[in-house]
Amino acid sequence: MGKLLRTQFRTHSAAQFKESLTEASNSIYYVVQGKPVPPNGVTAPDAALTNSQFQTWDEMVLGKHVTNDDAVHMVKKIEWANNTSYISYDDQTDLPNTDYFVVTSEGSNYNVWKCLANNQSSGNSTSKPLYSDVSSSLNTLYLKTADGYQWRFMYSITDSNYTKFATSGHIPVYPHANASGNAVAGSIDAYVVTNSGNNYNEFSNGSFVSVTNSTVATVNSSAFTMSSNDDFYNNCGIYIASGTGSGQLRKITDFAVSGSTRTVTIGTAWDTNPSTADSVWEITPYVTVAGDGSGATARAMINTSSNTIANVEVITRGSGYSYAVSTVEANNMAAANVAAARGIISPPHGHANNVIYELDAYSIGISVNFANNEASEIPTDNSFSQIGLVKDVLYANVQLNGNTSGTLTIGEKLTQANTGAYGYIIAGNTSQILVGNVYGAFVVGNSTNFANVSGANSGATMNVQSFFVNTSEGVRNSFSTFDQRTIFDHNRTSANEFTEDEKATQADTDANAYVHFSNSSIMAVTNVRGTFNLGMDNVVTGATSTATSRITAQTNPDLVKNSGEVLYLEEIDAVSRSNTTTETVRLVITF
Repeated sequence: MGKLLRTQFRTHSAAQFKESLTEASNSIYYVVQGKPVPPNGVTAPDAALTNSQFQTWDEMVLGKHVTNDDAVHMVKKIEWANNTSYISYDDQTDLPNTDYFVVTSEGSNYNVWKCLANNQSSGNSTSKPLYSDVSSSLNTLYLKTADGYQWRFMYSITDSNYTKFATSGHIPVYPHANASGNAVAGSIDAYVVTNSGNNYNEFSNGSFVSVTNSTVATVNSSAFTMSSNDDFYNNCGIYIASGTGSGQLRKITDFAVSGSTRTVTIGTAWDTNPSTADSVWEITPYVTVAGDGSGATARAMINTSSNTIANVEVITRGSGYSYAVSTVEANNMAAANVAAARGIISPPHGHANNVIYELDAYSIGISVNFANNEASEIPTDNSFSQIGLVKDVLYANVQLNGNTSGTLTIGEKLTQANTGAYGYIIAGNTSQILVGNVYGAFVVGNSTNFANVSGANSGATMNVQSFFVNTSEGVRNSFSTFDQRTIFDHNRTSANEFTEDEKATQADTDANAYVHFSNSSIMAVTNVRGTFNLGMDNVVTGATSTATSRITAQTNPDLVKNSGEVLYLEEIDAVSRSNTTTETVRLVITF
């Protein structure tokens, strides 16, 4: 039995990820930097990326919270280029791996266009679609450029958003209210000729000699001489190409010849009668559209060299179609010579109604700036050669300060109702509580929001007046970043300094780690193995520098090691951190 997993399922999965950032019980994501010690001592990415969550945590240095503004749906980047062929949208074709939409730059913005028709694949695109050529309300459903291509405006990207998220292979998606608001469900915006037929000589053009009433007129031909046979143009379409009444198409019910007079009768009255002064008409085969929608009209355009149908021109797009049968009509056509065309129906809710699903935005882009030290929240030392994404990590040692009401008990769950943050009490008194395994972000109260935390068992509360994300430091008060290094206070006992990335070992315990940063008073390390003793009798020695020191105090990492989930890892060329630069980390996760 056959199975079909549609691309929409991948897009749905991406949408669920994006939605998880804003749900009431939302997931919490951090972009992380790690691996300060390059593999094998070189700066090139490691081809054999480890899948070990343990190693990832050992090498993790810091992270920054991903907000809803830091994540966006992404589609592949197809820049419009002159003299390039593009695939036209087709409701019966699998499109994700084709170039059926493009992005163009115009002024300070970028605009995305869906190709609705590509001139029957008869040529390359040589006219750049411009946003300035569509109406400000975008009720013009498509833009026909001089090269015969027809485009539908989908959405715009501001320069700042483009700079934030765009990569060499992807661009962000931003639904556009006017574009979606003017989408027409079940419209027929283009046709593909499936059989060009032959012997089509029912074509002519000219002006009006007289207009008897709204359905009868006499006409003169110009470039193409009209037939002198009665009924020759019956069932064809007469279209007012310019002048008064332009844009109207009607089906001819009778063509009569009397001497030099040619009289055309149409089945439906003109909305605006043509004028003998300026109206120009064209006669071509008429295209009848039958289906479950209404309002679609079209005419067939003839290749006058071969008398075949070259293409079908949309006159009115109609709406409400989920299926349609198109018939090319002309007079006295033998069955074997009849052309055929298929109307291409818009997505169920219309072009641009839901750009995320229409353009197969099954990738999510995440872009986070690490601005030097983030107001002294993260280190600016050393380098990193791995980036990644972690979910729902837990803070290890958070200190809450405030006034308690009642007696909170050790081990009970402490929850802040207005944020959903919670943790478990490790120790405390009437003004300070140490909380571990903290999920979410506690906030400080104010005059209107007391930010109470309450114990699940005792019912006691505390009004949070301040907090520290790591009680050992007693300084940082933001859950937007974390520092995952172990930091030792030490007394260096040698003249020489410890060097970055060298292995430091405590001889009597055999505990060891890699130096991330060191000065005369502190040493920050990663990849800790074993337990370092704190005391003046325990010497730590650098493997490369031979520097020595004695550790006097230890500050553990902010997060509970191996908590949450490591979702994504990517090896990169080593990047050096600095207190004067900003690194932008962009991740593109494809579902």
